[in-house]
Amino acid sequence: MSISSIPAAALALGLLAAPSAPARDDLDADRLQTALDDLAALGDQSIVVEVRGGDETWTGAVGPRSLRPGAAPAEADDRLRIGSVTKSMTAAVLVQLDGEGAIDLDAPLSAYLPDLLPYEEEPTIRQIMQHRSGVPDYLPRLYASLFQGGDMTDVYANYRTRFSPEELVALGVQDPIGFEPGTDWAYSNTGYTALGILIEEVTGNRLGDELRERVFEPAGLRDTYLADPRTSGVRGPHLTPYLSTGDEARPWFDTSKLSSSQLWAGGGVVSTTKDLNDFYDALVDGTLLTADQLAEVTDFQETGKSFDYGLGLFAVTPCADDPDRVYIGHDGDSLGLETQSFHSPDGDRQITIAWNLVDRHGYGDGDAWDESVDAIIAEALCE
Repeated sequence: MSISSIPAAALALGLLAAPSAPARDDLDADRLQTALDDLAALGDQSIVVEVRGGDETWTGAVGPRSLRPGAAPAEADDRLRIGSVTKSMTAAVLVQLDGEGAIDLDAPLSAYLPDLLPYEEEPTIRQIMQHRSGVPDYLPRLYASLFQGGDMTDVYANYRTRFSPEELVALGVQDPIGFEPGTDWAYSNTGYTALGILIEEVTGNRLGDELRERVFEPAGLRDTYLADPRTSGVRGPHLTPYLSTGDEARPWFDTSKLSSSQLWAGGGVVSTTKDLNDFYDALVDGTLLTADQLAEVTDFQETGKSFDYGLGLFAVTPCADDPDRVYIGHDGDSLGLETQSFHSPDGDRQITIAWNLVDRHGYGDGDAWDESVDAIIAEALCE
């Protein structure tokens, strides 16, 4: 799930330009700690981060796990609702199924799910994976007051409501298709929910089982799971997610009980910074995809924005000294917790960072926060 498509910090990272160049192998722990301290000084967010460079790993954690008095301090390996970073995992399953001949990414979704989308010109599976389908997002309908004016009324009313995947798709497609498939780019959680339904249809298995067998276990992700749509919350030690309310008397709202059904194939995975770095490493090193399949997921398309998009992957260029150096990954916003995970295409340089107070009402200096997030990402990945 992503509410703002991609946070402003990642928007500032730039467009896909050219194949990546090698980065330095060493990590400067002092500079990374300073960058984390500078970020932490800008707000009350709890932050966890893991950075890798060559054979070195640096981790950091600041703040408590929650705003409750006496809460334990956050730890770098705490679990997180990773939001739309899930899309990279869902996309990996679909590419595997394509390689097995179970689906054809260039076939229309209606070839497998003829009654799911109500449009005459149906998008292909690939177009949905690329957010080039034109299928409207369901979030602006589910949380209309939040999207239209920052009002929390619809959040309070709907955040615990359980939906079936088909109900979420139906909610999104009440609106007409946004554009002819393949002609534009618009982020769609509805599309990825439809892709989850597709995975279950062609495999006969639950999405969580397919993710576990095809992604989590091969990549060695010990603390990662797809949250059961019938539940809410996170198992084990974790950061508590909070969303700003705009109400001075009650500035932060705990969204722990957000129904996991609302996240699912587009945002329902729970993981850790370590596991996310392991996942993207496995994505590029041949563990999860063949070389040809990796080339498919990293066939980035222009979005008309300050990033490009492949199959469940963003392409960004965070290095001011080398604007041609490309990094891949994804962001996630799970209604109270934000995650950013970016990696060199060879898996040598990696950062996953997350924080738990999502400020949509201007409590802090948003520009300064974005710049400080950019700074720690650049320190992790660049010369």
